[in-house]
Amino acid sequence: MSRRELSREERAADREASESVLASVGRAAVFLLYQAMVTARAVAGVSLLVIEKSRRIGLTWAIAAFAVLTASKSARDGGDNCWYMGYDMEMAREFIEACAMWARVFGIAANEVDEELLEGDGEKPVMAFRIRFSAGLKIVALPSVPRAIRGKQGKVLIDEAAFHKNIGETLKAALALLMWGGQVIVWSTHDGVDNPFNTLIDDIRAGRRKGEVLRIDFKTAIAQGLYERIALVAQAKGRSILPKDEWIADIYATYGDAAREELDCIPSAGSGSLIKPEDLAAAEHADAGKPELYMGGTYGMGSDVARRRDGQIQLGGELISNVIWIRDEYNEIGQTFAHQDAWFDARMRDRRVLKALIDQTGMGEKVVEDRQTKWGSFRVEGMLLTGPNRLDLALGLATAFQMGLLRIPANRPDIRADVRAIKRIGSEESGSIRIVNDGEVHADWFWAAALLVRALSFPEQLIAYRSVAKIGFGDDGRGERDDDNFSRRHGGRQRSGGRFGRGGTW
Repeated sequence: MSRRELSREERAADREASESVLASVGRAAVFLLYQAMVTARAVAGVSLLVIEKSRRIGLTWAIAAFAVLTASKSARDGGDNCWYMGYDMEMAREFIEACAMWARVFGIAANEVDEELLEGDGEKPVMAFRIRFSAGLKIVALPSVPRAIRGKQGKVLIDEAAFHKNIGETLKAALALLMWGGQVIVWSTHDGVDNPFNTLIDDIRAGRRKGEVLRIDFKTAIAQGLYERIALVAQAKGRSILPKDEWIADIYATYGDAAREELDCIPSAGSGSLIKPEDLAAAEHADAGKPELYMGGTYGMGSDVARRRDGQIQLGGELISNVIWIRDEYNEIGQTFAHQDAWFDARMRDRRVLKALIDQTGMGEKVVEDRQTKWGSFRVEGMLLTGPNRLDLALGLATAFQMGLLRIPANRPDIRADVRAIKRIGSEESGSIRIVNDGEVHADWFWAAALLVRALSFPEQLIAYRSVAKIGFGDDGRGERDDDNFSRRHGGRQRSGGRFGRGGTW
């Protein structure tokens, strides 16, 4: 059941019953184990604490207690202001009311709840709810307006983060406080694998951002006493609930297909990014993207053609065993075709290029034609990025990520955003898969990488050389070539890459 499904009167009755239960169990048993764990990590001062959680397990209620214990102290004793952000004003009001309840439970003197207008940079003031303590600090509950948190200091508490309208900007504003020694606590149920809340969790777990992640699913909460606590609260309200097993089954039945996400903390795939966050994180490596590490192996190239507005991306990758390592990257906007061609030509000369695949769509027609004229139609090929080709290329890149056969530069937010911009709509089971681009990101890097993977995924083939006289190849200026020497210098015959590259030399 969501907050919106409870009336204000019902929530007030719940708080009153909870307060009665707390008085009966005593302070030592106030928190269930998972609530105590979260508050302990918060009190320990973890700078960025992120909790993925099940619905309706009383976590906001426990964090309200942490806020009261923090704001009621003096600054000298470690107290601090607390800034709470829910996704609407009703959540803000509810949080402040829960804080007032905890102040009564702990016997802490606090002023009555009042309202505060927060000014900011000439913009419309933001309405907030506030509770002040005798030490001079306060808890302020805000709606999810990113500008409301800018310039503040203290503890930032972001509730149901996945459901804020502009959670990306809200997190950006909140995390800026960490530079000045603040603390940010974020908790939420999931709302899809590509939600910024889940992305934040991925970044922390992958080591790209400093922080700590806790996970509290419904079964964990039940094992640590949630059912018994709910039964006590119900009893205080003069009601009873179903026996435990029936109650749990009823909760799961209520959520139906959404139970995995809402209760088990497993974000839904939905129509999310084609490339899974964990696969993207696993592909990042500090040694990728460094030209000086090229080892002379089989090499492929992928080029996404553009001229003015979009990114001009050319990627070169080397096969090490069966893994493609990005070695070279041309990443420009607004450069001339001559500049792009010069970079491409340099790679064709100084790398052992098996195949270069180029986006032939639109203005790519002439680019492909010119490069084939110079380097041959076997080593340079064009591909139209339309219809089935887009799907095949995208799924090929997704497979490379999934199988761990690609290494890309690490700590590159631009690459992450670009790769995650390509969405998958539908499923293989339904037979209707579409690849779509999301938002304003053009995914140029994605398509260049997809072309690179395809360039190193062609079927194996043997290429043999025969000795024939050719005009223009001779070292002695007489129009003839030492074909035996040529064959020795260039490998005699070549075994091409195969699916994700199976060996060979030029």
